[in-house]
Amino acid sequence: MNPSITVVMPVRSGMPFLTEAIASIQSQNYSPLELMVVDDGSTDNSREFVRGVTAVAIRQMDVPAGSGPAAARNAGIRASRSDLVAFLDSDDLWPAGTLPALVKGFSAGPSAEFAQGLIRNFQAESGVKRFITAPYRFLNLGAALWRRNVFETVGLLDESLRLCEDLDFLMRCWEKDVRKAEVDRVALYYRRHAGSLTHGLSGAGFGTVKAYKRQMDRIRRGEHDPSVARHIRMEDYLGSGPGRQDGSAHELAG
Repeated sequence: MNPSITVVMPVRSGMPFLTEAIASIQSQNYSPLELMVVDDGSTDNSREFVRGVTAVAIRQMDVPAGSGPAAARNAGIRASRSDLVAFLDSDDLWPAGTLPALVKGFSAGPSAEFAQGLIRNFQAESGVKRFITAPYRFLNLGAALWRRNVFETVGLLDESLRLCEDLDFLMRCWEKDVRKAEVDRVALYYRRHAGSLTHGLSGAGFGTVKAYKRQMDRIRRGEHDPSVARHIRMEDYLGSGPGRQDGSAHELAG
């Protein structure tokens, strides 16, 4: 029998993208699966739209408006009862077959606590979607599938971080030497658009300084010993971003 999966989707006024995001979850043809939609103060009709969706088993819950993505994801993790947890933001997409491929990744790496695929960025203009990067492996939570016990070992996401909470979480995973299985296929289409939280940000604006400051604080408190060898270097564990992004890449099918 397949392991059960809960997909946690934070939503805040997500109507421009919700239809496509939920359709991409449906395209996984995976069971047993539930979608946990956590609303963070939507002012459009996102809640009403989600209540009308019948194609996927959905549970809805709210967090106080403006709580942020980390708080919404944590609420979903706490409420889930599945074997595995996945994350998909309401403006991103999964290629068909992502979840089965990530589940299979655990078989290739039986000691792994999460399976991680590749990411490819895209933009949509005038109804046409185009890739703007080559595939790359980096720390976006939506490109991975997680065993529940990871959140017991490492803790939940840092709700005080509005950006780079994924970097902070992956750094804590590395510190605990949490093993991952690398799946060599694109697992996430990451949408770049003007409404994104990270639009127009670069360098320190992403919040990387705060994430690394959290690690320094853990060292000072004796929670992390950087002299202890891990099975992989942190730089290799975290991966790297896509580098140059432009509109010259191929059109995204569908």
